[in-house]
Amino acid sequence: MSAPPATAGGSAPRPEWNDTGRVFRDRATLCDLVAEAAAAHPDRPAVVTADKNVLTHRELDMQSNQLARLLRELGLGRGSTVALYGGRESTALVGLIAVLKCGASYVPLDPTWPRARVVGLLRQMDVAAVLTDRAHLGSVQEFRWQVPTLRHVVCPDIGEEHSWSATLQRERVADFFDFVAGSPDPLEAAGFNLRRAEHPYAEGDVRAYREHVASFVLDAAAVGRPAVLEVGCGSGLIAEALAPRASRYVAVDPSPVSVARCQESAADAGGEVEGVVCFADEIASQVRGLFDAVVLASTVQFLPDLDYLFDVLEALVGLLADGGVLVLADLVDPEHAADAGLRVSPHFLERLPELLPSVAEVKIHRRAGDTLPGELALRYDAVLRVAPAADRADAGRREPLWTGHHLARRLAEPLPDGPLATDIAYTIFTSGSTGAPKGVVVRHRSVVNLVEWLNRTYQVGPGDRILFSTSFCFDLSVYDVFGVLAAGGCVRLASDAELAEPDDLADILEQEEVTLWDSAPAAMAMLMSFVQVREPAGRDTLRLVLLSGDWIPVPLPDQIRAAFPRTEVVALGGATECTIWSNHYRVGDVDPTWPSIPYGKPMQNARYYVLDSGLRPCPVGTEGDLYIAGECVAVGYARAPRLTSAQFLPDPWADRPGTRMYCTGDRARWLPGGDLEFRGRLDDQVKVRGYRIELGEVQSALVQCPGVSAAVAVAPSGPRGRTLAACYVPTHEPLPKAELVGALREVLPPYMVPTRFVALDRLPLTSTGKVDRAALLRQL
Repeated sequence: MSAPPATAGGSAPRPEWNDTGRVFRDRATLCDLVAEAAAAHPDRPAVVTADKNVLTHRELDMQSNQLARLLRELGLGRGSTVALYGGRESTALVGLIAVLKCGASYVPLDPTWPRARVVGLLRQMDVAAVLTDRAHLGSVQEFRWQVPTLRHVVCPDIGEEHSWSATLQRERVADFFDFVAGSPDPLEAAGFNLRRAEHPYAEGDVRAYREHVASFVLDAAAVGRPAVLEVGCGSGLIAEALAPRASRYVAVDPSPVSVARCQESAADAGGEVEGVVCFADEIASQVRGLFDAVVLASTVQFLPDLDYLFDVLEALVGLLADGGVLVLADLVDPEHAADAGLRVSPHFLERLPELLPSVAEVKIHRRAGDTLPGELALRYDAVLRVAPAADRADAGRREPLWTGHHLARRLAEPLPDGPLATDIAYTIFTSGSTGAPKGVVVRHRSVVNLVEWLNRTYQVGPGDRILFSTSFCFDLSVYDVFGVLAAGGCVRLASDAELAEPDDLADILEQEEVTLWDSAPAAMAMLMSFVQVREPAGRDTLRLVLLSGDWIPVPLPDQIRAAFPRTEVVALGGATECTIWSNHYRVGDVDPTWPSIPYGKPMQNARYYVLDSGLRPCPVGTEGDLYIAGECVAVGYARAPRLTSAQFLPDPWADRPGTRMYCTGDRARWLPGGDLEFRGRLDDQVKVRGYRIELGEVQSALVQCPGVSAAVAVAPSGPRGRTLAACYVPTHEPLPKAELVGALREVLPPYMVPTRFVALDRLPLTSTGKVDRAALLRQL
């Protein structure tokens, strides 16, 4: 059945189209729903990983209770914010539920985002703790020191074995440095040119580095002939310069070959070295005496982790005389270099007097760009000066890494108190039109309203399993996790490796008991281009496909149903600011001449308004600005009251005061049957050669061209202004430009026909499953 045409002038929208009020559990929270499902279906699978590990609802409930108790012990509760920084792991789902159970709210952060963005959002949200996983722990340990409010890091998927004392493979480390120090090439023996580089270090470069470190240590020690302890002496490069000028020189290294060579190098330069073969954490028991300077030159990057570094620094401080210095030379700053090995943020060192009160002063020394060559110019040095022995204090507040080892010691019983329905559940950041991300703040009750409605309307229950393929930073993840678990269903986690191979995803849909799919249309369209060329095998399990977040290509629903005959396709709409979705459309028969799949009708307790520029209702069939009101409307934007007041306006048609409506930025119109039709976004409207063009309309026409399986229209800027271009995925071979132009001219005016066409194997997608238009523009 074709979408009805717009009526000229139109009549007023009928009030019953927004008569959506329905009683729901407005005092329940998301953790209530998940806990109730665990009680009702304790032995059913709740989470299944890519390698087929299964977590039952009972296990998920108990583990999240343990983590919730730990978080509460750390002082986290109502009003606290916990960040999630990691991938789609079962521990992440445990973590999200636990955060809500302890009363806090969560904010997901994508590990692919730039470090500056992550740190900025952590600061903006006053985040108190970060939940992460083994794969991303290193990154968290690097940037955590840049966030003053961040006190705790929790990594549930590692246990006691993670400690450096358990992971440090001493024999292999010693063998490696024996091999390096034994090189006949003196530069390689000193650790230079071990990796292929476009510009290898020359002897003069190494000499300049040696003199830089030596003069730096002597200046910092401020003693005529200092007593020096060098940790990690290597082949003796630094000892050559310092030992002849020291009153005593002790060199420590885990490699006996290094220690022997260091002694020889120093002796050749006229100095004397006491050699000690041991690891840095053993120095306190192996070395006697007080030193004016302890130096670690090009050593820190070879240490296991920051915990090990901290313990070593704490031990070395005890070997320093009054006014002594600990010199860390050649440190790698994670903000300015991508070197392998341990990278240390200057913010960590600057906080040492707080964590290690025996350190009285820390000075960071950046290197001038022309002082040293290559990557050495990007590194930095630091001097830690200790307090007089009489004034030294015990170690201060040092927050440990909380792991699965700590969780196992907590009770698995629920906390006696948790959040209220009116408390914040999460903050999800979306891209802002100004370039600054916007944090959308959503309460429990808004999500509960959605979950109850969708699970009832589409009969989601214990027998359902969703293939969870989206990022936690995309609000679809909220339903995928909490909505499905609340129904007693199962979340099948798609790994990054599986997402990188559409054929693997097709295998999962055909061979595993997946019943639900939820994504942006582009992600499904990309998958269908692979499914359609395969021989059908086991396609009778998938029953419900939810598509939202962007234009749905008109041919896509029929393509899905042709491949998966038992599937119902549902178009959903709304905004992150209105709790994931607030309208739906069951896609039945599709007329190929439709401009788009209808937006559908408001869901329970949601109201939709199509208004003109004066905020007056538009007649049926007349395009206007789309506003959403009701229980779904978010609290607003985090720490942005002006932006909140500009986008969240008083609802003049509400039956109670204080109710707001959200200005979506979408264009829409009412159809005579009570459905809404999406007409594009204000920010998708571009001007090309003076004509206003809706990119979505061009895209819709493109995917209807024979031989095109997916497409997107973009408007790149050039010296002569904007042009119109199209990127598309052909079903077989790239199509001649003339053929595409001819097909488009049958449905579009000439000024809306792209002047350039680029065939791609697949459209690039963002972590939220939408088309990455920025990546496409970079290719043009």
